[in-house]
Amino acid sequence: MQPGFSGASIDFPRDPGHNARVPVVNDIPKRRTRVVRAGLIYATVVLAIGIAAGSRPNNLLVWVFACLLAALVASGIVSGWMLMPLRAIRVEPRRGRVGEPLLVRYEIRNTSRLFPAFDLHVVETDSTSVGSGLTPAGEAWVLHVGPGDRVHAEAVFRPTRRGTARLSRFEVRSTFPFDLLQKTLVFSQPADVLIHPEIRVLREEILRRVTAGGIGGQRISGQAGGSDDFFGVREYRPGDSVRQIAWKRLAGTGKLASIERSRSVPPRVRVLLDLSRATAALRVGEGEDARALEEDAIVLAASFIALADRLGYEYALSIAGLPSPPVALRRGHFHREKLMSLLAALDLERPRTAGNGLAASDERSTVIVIHADRAETSIAPQNAWHFTARQLAQLTDRAGRPSGDASEGAQPAAVATTGEGAAA
Repeated sequence: MQPGFSGASIDFPRDPGHNARVPVVNDIPKRRTRVVRAGLIYATVVLAIGIAAGSRPNNLLVWVFACLLAALVASGIVSGWMLMPLRAIRVEPRRGRVGEPLLVRYEIRNTSRLFPAFDLHVVETDSTSVGSGLTPAGEAWVLHVGPGDRVHAEAVFRPTRRGTARLSRFEVRSTFPFDLLQKTLVFSQPADVLIHPEIRVLREEILRRVTAGGIGGQRISGQAGGSDDFFGVREYRPGDSVRQIAWKRLAGTGKLASIERSRSVPPRVRVLLDLSRATAALRVGEGEDARALEEDAIVLAASFIALADRLGYEYALSIAGLPSPPVALRRGHFHREKLMSLLAALDLERPRTAGNGLAASDERSTVIVIHADRAETSIAPQNAWHFTARQLAQLTDRAGRPSGDASEGAQPAAVATTGEGAAA
């Protein structure tokens, strides 16, 4: 799998798929040697015994000193020979998500025909620095790589922020056989991994209530092909079910005809993320972080998209204030991942633009507007529903079904206020 999508563009990332070729790293890795704490203590003891054996020569002390010194030298030689024929590449994940484990796989190949390798640890170096957005949760470890073998190891990271996480160098380390010296191979393989925003589990009845009875609610399609209400009568075709035959038409005309049924269209939701106001211009209270409110608004938008996908709705995303491509109403896994990638690639440092990013005004869908600070009803149609980032915790389904009205916290634009949110 190839590196993820870079956040510098507003276009959808191109997903190479699971069978994409892995980049091959042919450069010879750099080798390093470090003395671990146990090795430092061991060397101090060997030095003390050596001084004692030199000041008062004794056969036992000399033999002990020689054996200890030989073990130290053998530790460096064995681990060095063991690591020299190793080659490793990182198989980059396509994407990650804040709050979920991110698995990074490594492929280690032993080019030696004689010597195996033992006790290998794979560690990312530059990617775990401050500001990278990746926190290590478990390093990759391989017990044994036989001559000519190829093995895989996985490391676990926890993404802490959305956006592009940069992976640069990783090291293959080993302290085999005596845990005295650490031999390291340094591999350079720059890559970017797109981190999607966190998804909170929202209460399902929220979408059901805001779409019920509106233009975006469930309705009958204008095309046949379902099994619901009566749509029309057509000429009989071989293979039609006997239950669909129009017997009254047959009795009156003597010709076979089949009854067509209409099909239901799922509710349609368009999420409008309002980022039209610059971060410094947001109306925040004392102790509130304006950038944190924007990030919470992105999380809320992603959560609404995930909820609509889980309920089988058709959904789309529009962004006000930042350039974004037009998105049609669709559903499905790949459509959801494209919208999540679009949210992950948002650069809040860019200057804000005019317009609300909405599609044509005649689109039949329920519009849900997500604001960072306060609701601005003028940015969306009159029948839109408005939420603010401060309502994220209120809308989250914590444990089962919380009591209270599911649609509390949101009101249609016709009665919404422009204070602290669409509703208190």
